[in-house]
Amino acid sequence: MRISVTIFLFILLVNRVVFALGECGLSCCLSDVTTSDVIFGDKFGLSLQYEYTKMGTIRDGDSHIGHNALLDEIASDWPDIPEGTESFSIPTRMIMQKYTFVGSYTASDRLQFLAYIPYLINDMDMKMRMRHQMDGDDFMDMDMKMEMETIEGLGDISIMGLYTVHADSYDHPTKRLLAGFGLKTPTGKNDENYDSGNRVHAMMQLGTGSWDPLFLINYMREFYPLVLQGNLLYHVSTEGDEGYEFGDQISIDIIARHHVNDYISPGLGLNGLHTGSDKDDDDNFSSPETSLLDNPDNTGITAFYITPSVNAKIPKTGCSADLKFQYPLYQHVRGIQQVVDWRILASVGWNF
Repeated sequence: MRISVTIFLFILLVNRVVFALGECGLSCCLSDVTTSDVIFGDKFGLSLQYEYTKMGTIRDGDSHIGHNALLDEIASDWPDIPEGTESFSIPTRMIMQKYTFVGSYTASDRLQFLAYIPYLINDMDMKMRMRHQMDGDDFMDMDMKMEMETIEGLGDISIMGLYTVHADSYDHPTKRLLAGFGLKTPTGKNDENYDSGNRVHAMMQLGTGSWDPLFLINYMREFYPLVLQGNLLYHVSTEGDEGYEFGDQISIDIIARHHVNDYISPGLGLNGLHTGSDKDDDDNFSSPETSLLDNPDNTGITAFYITPSVNAKIPKTGCSADLKFQYPLYQHVRGIQQVVDWRILASVGWNF
């Protein structure tokens, strides 16, 4: 049970920071197995998770704005006779995938340690509007669709320690309070360039280049067959070695799970997120005149999501599987941003 609890909480935490940016740093837990009746090992746990995030909608504040309408609005501020060529690009679709290996070690009844190793695959389509001066006083606007190169590789590895502040039982608690402290390390590359030589957008980079403290408080209360859980996470972002600093993140989760039997337990989660605005002190990633993404003024979000889930355990083994679907209920962005449309999360875990 201790291993199961540890892996669940760490996944709940680190899935918020693997992309290390705005809304893409948020995901619900992949493996809510804190109330499992399966007998787990005393020392070690392993888990493999997969996450698929679809982004397409663009919001101005909390309002939806279409891709063409946004480009029309930008182009309306351009001069009819530009000096040279005006251009502006926006994202039309992002697909972010993440494979994650989580390992846990139980040092004592109260203390556990974890390591989290993510592998990211980021794809994006964009649309660019250009204005060219023609002969005389005429001009021509042209739209061009672009499929950007896939960015993939090792992400930022995180480590964490979890301490049981209070529990009525260590083997199968019905009440438990946990506190966690962790560190996100700068193992993912944050200076990737496209083949053209242009810098990859900050939000598409594999890492942040920063050492970020992570703080976690979790409370669980069991009313069998119903289990309730609350989670508070604070992610302190620091400046990376390329001069870019993502906004701090505060997230809250309320999760309910119902045990239908010893092996199947559907659940429902409500997830909240607030992310501060980014800073680009060295202007290595900023180009607000030509790109929606490369503008720190278009960062920061407050959002709420609903997350139905189902957990299944394989009898007489230490194996369990979890499937979740996350959908936004409310999104309010600072500036104009592309936001998450939906997210699928799946995991399989082994405990021994």
